[in-house]
Amino acid sequence: MGSLIDNFVVDHDQKLAFKIASYNSMFVILLAICFAGLFALYNMLYMFLMPILWATLVGTVLFPLKKKISQCFGGWLENLDRTDTPLVVGLIFLPYNYTVTTSDSIFRFFYSRLGAYFIGAYFLLKVLSYKRAFMVLLSYIGSMYQCIDCVIDFMTESKVFMTMIVLYSAAYGGWLYVQVPGTVHKKFARSLSLPIWVFVVAFISSFFGPLRVMSFSLSAATLVLISAGIIGSNTDTPPPTPPVSANTTQDNLLQPEEDFKDALGVHLEHKTDNKIASGAPKDINNGPEFEAAVSGDTHIQIIFALCVLIWLVRHDSMLFLIFIPLTIAIFRQINTKLGINESIEDFRRNMWEKCGEQVNYMIQIVVAGPLRKFVKLLFTSDRIFVTSLRTKVDLISSIAVMGLLALLTVFMFLFTAFQLQQETVHLVKLGSDVVSTNPQWLKYARNYTEEQFMEHDIDIDNYVEKAYQQGRAWLASNIRRLADPKDDLRANELEDQAKFLVDNLYRLWEERSFAHSINSSSHAVVSQSDWVDHLTTPTNLESLKGEITNIISSNIDTVLSIAQSLWSVVLLNVSLISTVLGSVLWMVLGFGFELLSFFIEIIVFLSVVYYLLANSYDRWLPLTWIDLVTKTIMGNNVSEELEKEDTDDGAHITAAIEESIQSVFVLSAKMAVFWGLYTCFIHSLFDLNVIFIPSIMAACLAATPIVPPYTVLIFGAVELYLIRGEMAAGIVFTLMSIAPLMFADIAFYREVKNSHPYVTGLSVIGGIYWLGFQGAIFGPIILCTMLALFNVYIQFAKSS
Repeated sequence: MGSLIDNFVVDHDQKLAFKIASYNSMFVILLAICFAGLFALYNMLYMFLMPILWATLVGTVLFPLKKKISQCFGGWLENLDRTDTPLVVGLIFLPYNYTVTTSDSIFRFFYSRLGAYFIGAYFLLKVLSYKRAFMVLLSYIGSMYQCIDCVIDFMTESKVFMTMIVLYSAAYGGWLYVQVPGTVHKKFARSLSLPIWVFVVAFISSFFGPLRVMSFSLSAATLVLISAGIIGSNTDTPPPTPPVSANTTQDNLLQPEEDFKDALGVHLEHKTDNKIASGAPKDINNGPEFEAAVSGDTHIQIIFALCVLIWLVRHDSMLFLIFIPLTIAIFRQINTKLGINESIEDFRRNMWEKCGEQVNYMIQIVVAGPLRKFVKLLFTSDRIFVTSLRTKVDLISSIAVMGLLALLTVFMFLFTAFQLQQETVHLVKLGSDVVSTNPQWLKYARNYTEEQFMEHDIDIDNYVEKAYQQGRAWLASNIRRLADPKDDLRANELEDQAKFLVDNLYRLWEERSFAHSINSSSHAVVSQSDWVDHLTTPTNLESLKGEITNIISSNIDTVLSIAQSLWSVVLLNVSLISTVLGSVLWMVLGFGFELLSFFIEIIVFLSVVYYLLANSYDRWLPLTWIDLVTKTIMGNNVSEELEKEDTDDGAHITAAIEESIQSVFVLSAKMAVFWGLYTCFIHSLFDLNVIFIPSIMAACLAATPIVPPYTVLIFGAVELYLIRGEMAAGIVFTLMSIAPLMFADIAFYREVKNSHPYVTGLSVIGGIYWLGFQGAIFGPIILCTMLALFNVYIQFAKSS
């Protein structure tokens, strides 16, 4: 290289410039080769990029589960090795150990405060579910609402009542004015003022429009609580002192004894409060402390417990799932307190000391020697097998996670298919019930349509006749094109035959409609079965088959003539038919290729997930790669300093990316689970027929928030209001369905680190607009990752 440069250049500066140019050219060539390789790699793997990306993201969520299984399985093997327990014995006692652990956990739960809440909620739901007590209670509340509304309307609209209340107020005020101070019984006087208070509250509530009943009820309840001393009973003002007069003695004699005691008690209480206030300063920090906001996990736990409770309420026989482990735990507690286990162990030891030799002798006689050696080897020499299992803990846990994922997927698919088939029937029945129970709507729509037609001078029969004539002419012209253009006689024959067939079909349709109208007019009362028959007649395959058979048999000559003409046309246009068949075959093959591509993507997805899980030990493998790349780019010294500085802040780049991905995935999963369970609980509480479909829709809408998840309340609202006619239950159901917006969504979005809930919501919507449904996942991930990288850059700038 040097000699080559010396041949071209002479000066030292020229040598340096030539070397720099050569190195730049080599760098550009290598960079082009790298980009070409990346482009070739993209072209080879572009159809697998999306499955690989989804596998990486899903694996980020599955890795904590795999790590947990690895820890449990590895801890179990380590416990066997530490206690020198054979593997077979450990496998035999594994169900017993898990049963004991589960029983103790259930016992501790019911022995705690949460268990008391669980039992109380169970009995409350049991009472509300007994003979639809909850719906009856809501109907009573609705009746009370209407009653209060009528009372308010009567008080504020009736002139007679307003005149009477004005006269009563004047009489009451005059009576109080003429009374001697100190001689009035305050409780009696307050009782007489009750109608005035009721009228004032009703008059003020009338200005609240539709909320006047609620305003009246809240105002009345508040006034009652204040009057009873429950609200605002502590006061710092001294009681009013009655004026002293010459008749003080007489006034005190006339004052009732209970009023005197009340006044004296209030006065003494006021003195005591003053002494306490002056003697020691009040600690303002002794008041109630505000606890931290309820997290999304707490919401999910509460609503899951409510779903389990309402399922147990509807299925009393399933209580044995709680009673059996609870009974086992109680017996174990009794055995521990009484020492029965130690007694049984001592008895077993004594019996073995007495009968051990005889039992061994019998085993040597009955069991063959090789079998005894095999059993001894099985129970005493399995350390190598246990050690081998301990080296393959990550592989076994990965297989377990994949198997669990497959089983859950298959189970959810079958369960979803079964529930959809069952509830689709309910939806069809619901639609038919809406039509049959509200015939006045159809009558109103028909009358309104007829009035509009008459108002605009529209004859619907004329429009139908014109449509028929236009369709008849269009069909005849198309049939005429099938014949040879030079053979006018054949073309006219085909056109006449097509018109004849269409005329026959139209005549049959008119006769059927006329017969149906006569039959309908002869029956004044139409039952629900008639509605069902009317709706199912167009889809009845047997009747349709019979009608088609009658039409073909009555017009067999015309059909055969048209078929012969079409066959002759087919023979003359073989190339056209081959083109059409080729297009159809290409569509079928294209669909087959799409289906094959889908299965290949599924296989790639599962393979990548398994590979990443099996090769991730203490940390997720892609994050380990990212960590290695960042250390290579930034240098080991700088990265180690950043790790030391950011241990408490968690601002390392790989940790930030991992946290952002997990937070977004966990957020979507939590919101989907919460809204699905909440919708299931609300629909079950109101005893609705369609539960699963709204729950699945709410979960999907919560994970991909295109439409608010509470919009699925339309199913329950239609059933409650239109079918059952329970307006109060429908209003309460609607309010309870929208209620989570006030507390749940905020709690869930608050868990997304490095982002504001509103910004996270915008990223979800923007991701959907950009990438479709999967943008609901990638949008927040990109946002949180960029914010995390920005925080890492800030930390790096501060450290430098």
